[in-house]
Amino acid sequence: MCCFGVRVFLLMFITASSFILHGFYPILPVIGYYLVFANLLAFIMFGLFFKGLLPSFVKPGAIHYFSLIGGILGAFLSMLIFRRVGRDKFNAIELCIFLFWIILSFVVIINFDTISLKFKEILT
Repeated sequence: MCCFGVRVFLLMFITASSFILHGFYPILPVIGYYLVFANLLAFIMFGLFFKGLLPSFVKPGAIHYFSLIGGILGAFLSMLIFRRVGRDKFNAIELCIFLFWIILSFVVIINFDTISLKFKEILT
């Protein structure tokens, strides 16, 4: 967790796990499995951070990464459970990340047909 490489490894691990799990259990699309794993990972990492179980050199920016990759709901759930909701810089950054995900989701939903056509052109 101390370096960028570990965070990137965890991102690649949950991405690969999403594809593998979808291959065995195609109940959810790959993105559904990815979001479940990302939120679970964010919940665990935020919990470790709030309990002080991570090394002292782990900065809050490294923790924000896990909500940025899609674990925003897990991050908020962890903040609620560990009572870390307040008016400080850490929570302001989390709210900005939440707004980013809301806007991104809205844009994808509005332009879903266009995005689907572009992917269809790429894959055929």
